[in-house]
Amino acid sequence: MKSKVFSKRSVRHFFRWWAIESMWSHLVMIVVLFVIFVPLIWMVSTTFKDRLEFAENSQRLIPTRLSLVNYQYMFTSIRNLPIYMRNSFILAFGTVGLQTFCAALAGYAFARMQFRFRDLIFLGMIVSMFIPRAGGLMALYELMTFLKLRNSLLGLILLFSAGLPVPIFIMRQSFMAVPPELEDAALIDGANWLQVFWRVAMPVASGGLLVVATLSFIGVWSDFLVTYTLIDRDTQMTISVGIRKLLATSYETAVSPRFRGQFAGEAADATMLFTAALPVILFYAVLQRWFMQGLMEGALKF
Repeated sequence: MKSKVFSKRSVRHFFRWWAIESMWSHLVMIVVLFVIFVPLIWMVSTTFKDRLEFAENSQRLIPTRLSLVNYQYMFTSIRNLPIYMRNSFILAFGTVGLQTFCAALAGYAFARMQFRFRDLIFLGMIVSMFIPRAGGLMALYELMTFLKLRNSLLGLILLFSAGLPVPIFIMRQSFMAVPPELEDAALIDGANWLQVFWRVAMPVASGGLLVVATLSFIGVWSDFLVTYTLIDRDTQMTISVGIRKLLATSYETAVSPRFRGQFAGEAADATMLFTAALPVILFYAVLQRWFMQGLMEGALKF
């Protein structure tokens, strides 16, 4: 009888302890989110303040009177915003398609095929992952100029698609997780290597493809350094380069004197730069389930 009472007390104490721990965990998370999002909320609120109100009440979170003067200046300055978005989507999806295809072919070759110096080549590729791209940026600029691929979205697609060490590594691990018995059965049935790759290995390793596609899309969409170095035509710029170029422009050259010297205008530009990342967030949110599954593929082979 005592043991039953003791067990009931233990269960009640456990659930009480769990409720208190859960409450404190949620409280800490709320505080952290508050600290993170308050600057963002203040930035968005500042965009609706004119020059006079910002000078008087810069710390006020809610403006006393709403003003769209900052967005008026921003949209007047960024006349090529639709062109920037179009270029970003062309560059991102072109790179994703070409890079995933090349990474899948190379990853399957490293995982299943036997050829001379295979492991040595793969080791050299892994070492190249630690070489920063910015170190050879000037040589890359000269090479792209020599090949007449500078100021070209096609040149950027080929350049970003050539960043294959990490995608090949991911695809190799995904293909190594595919049971070899499936491929052996297909070969016995008369399939060649290409058919085995396309009809057997690729469907099973689709999670790795989604990981490569997600990382490629995020990296290309948010890239600034390489794109800004190789593109100097306004009609060829991407959204990240175009908006940051506006942020670097002095407000003394604004179209009207009433826009000059406004920090609130810079906050509007920063808000637009933040919203430019929404396609990346949506892309990851849609593929999050398969992204995490793809990361786990091949973990036991690593």
